[in-house]
Amino acid sequence: MEKVIFDTNFIRNTEPKQFLGGRNELERFAKIAELVFPDIVIEEIKNQKRKNLEKHKTSFLSNPFHWLRKLDDSETKSFDIESHLTELENNETLEYSVIKLSDYSVLEQMKELALRKLPPFEAGDNTDKGFKDACIYFTTLEYLQSIPDKTIFVCCKDGRLKEALEKHPNIIVIEGFDEFIQNRITVVYNDYFIDQLKTDINEEITKESIINYWININDNPVYLIEVNGEKNVVEVDAGEIVASEKVDIYSKVIKNFINSMSFSNTYSIIEELNPYLHLLSDDEITKILEAANVNEQISCIIGDIDVKQFISTLYEKKKGILPPELKTGIQHRLEASL
Repeated sequence: MEKVIFDTNFIRNTEPKQFLGGRNELERFAKIAELVFPDIVIEEIKNQKRKNLEKHKTSFLSNPFHWLRKLDDSETKSFDIESHLTELENNETLEYSVIKLSDYSVLEQMKELALRKLPPFEAGDNTDKGFKDACIYFTTLEYLQSIPDKTIFVCCKDGRLKEALEKHPNIIVIEGFDEFIQNRITVVYNDYFIDQLKTDINEEITKESIINYWININDNPVYLIEVNGEKNVVEVDAGEIVASEKVDIYSKVIKNFINSMSFSNTYSIIEELNPYLHLLSDDEITKILEAANVNEQISCIIGDIDVKQFISTLYEKKKGILPPELKTGIQHRLEASL
């Protein structure tokens, strides 16, 4: 599994209810990669939350309605911010690992880079910004030494840190999940895999022909391949192609399901679509569930065994990526059919 290191800007979150920010992207990463945070990033997140909570606590206590309404402010005064931060960190649902800088001999190198205004430090004469980024930079390099002959990804939008990291051939700098997918395809899949695609799909396929990627309901990767305007998908397990199909074949069935005009039509389309469920993307599954929620020719028979099994299979596997209203709607329909 690939390792992706994140800087603070990607997961910035001052809100008091959840620890990590950027959750939509992080959840996509977490399905196929290991999330890695330098310890200074974790400490900065805590510091951001700490400052925000202290500011709101002070503002709340200074609100004149406290004494106008004779409200007891003792509970607010005694609220333990540090305990709350620890609880947030411990209750974080996303799995991640933290890396630390242990080789402090790099401080001399860090000082040299700072004095010479070299990346990751800022270049201007009137600034000394860059210490945090320098810590991330050297922590990343030390971590890279612990996994020799491996390539790691760093999700970073800071120009100077990015410039410093890009000098290292085993580090791929990305700005988000989509860029990660494209680079992952280039790094992970070798000539053997491309040769498989040429044999099974089209002899003109190259790495550049792989234009998208997702995790299916079997937790296997599915790749979208386009050659000469024709799109195919392939499911891969342990580096081997286990299934493939032309997109046009099942995309028409999805459209028919979405626009189903009768109960009998819904039943027959589900039977036709079932063999392709393991190839569907998150977007296609979302559209199917949206139709199940609003099209009465589907929703009114969602309690029937075949329909319920079809919908619940997609819902249970992909409920984490659904919009809140759709997730609630499908959940209520499935529960009502019990």
